Parts: sequence; structure tokens; C-alpha cells
Amino acid sequence: MTSLKTLLVLSSTFALLACSSMGSTPVGSDSTVTEATAKQLAGDVPLPQGAVIKQQDSLVMGSGNTWMGRLSLTVPGEAQPAFAWFRDNLPAAGWTLTSSSFSKLSLLTFTKAERVATVQMQGSNFGGNEVLITVAPAVRPASRP
Repeated sequence: MTSLKTLLVLSSTFALLACSSMGSTPVGSDSTVTEATAKQLAGDVPLPQGAVIKQQDSLVMGSGNTWMGRLSLTVPGEAQPAFAWFRDNLPAAGWTLTSSSFSKLSLLTFTKAERVATVQMQGSNFGGNEVLITVAPAVRPASRP
């Protein structure tokens, strides 16, 4: 009976490992950002090492330089270095910083081609930082006749 239980546990473990190796993360779980995941989900928005995507709070439509949506992350470390990381690394990916404000609830705004990205960051009660990256089409003012 013990060997049957062991066999069932091992079979279940291998099945779960096989699913996770296919590159999909079950909905409702979080995943540490790897370079491949960052490219797949965010394309042209770099993500810091050790960031964890909160899948249940994220919505990404499209890929590469045309994706739109919201990425919810937990970023380890102190607030100031995390803020500086986004401020310094998004321009290296072609984003232009248009405004920034560092405080308890920090906000960075970037533009790139026909899109706008906002990075909202707040310290977490459990350590690290809660980061929300939103990318949307740039709004063009209506032309006047």
C-alpha cells in the first residue's frame, strides 16, 4: 500500500513538473520573472531581476512593441533603488521619461511611439514593493476645424 501511495505522489509530481516546463503558469499563481517570461509578457518593458508577476492581477494583450494592458509585480528591495531601476532602465529600452514623483506612492510616466506607460509603485507591508505597470495607446487631442 505504501508503494502505491509513493507511486501516486511521484506520478502527480511528474505531471505537475511537465505542465510547468511547458512555459505556462497556472492562473492565480505568481511566477518569478525570467528573461524569457519578461520578453513574452512585456516585450519592450524591462523588468528588474527578482520581480514576481502577480498573474491574477495582470492583464496583457498582445506582445512585443504593441502589447497593452497591466502588469502587477512585486519587486524586492528598498523603494528608492526600485524606483531608480525603472527610471534608468525604461529609457534604455526606448521609453522617454515624461514625469516622475517619488513618495509613499511613486509614479513614473513614459512615452514610446504611440503608447504611454505608467509605473506606479508603493512599499508593501510584507517587504519589497508593489508595482503596477500600465501600457495604453497615447491619447491624441481632437483636431479643431
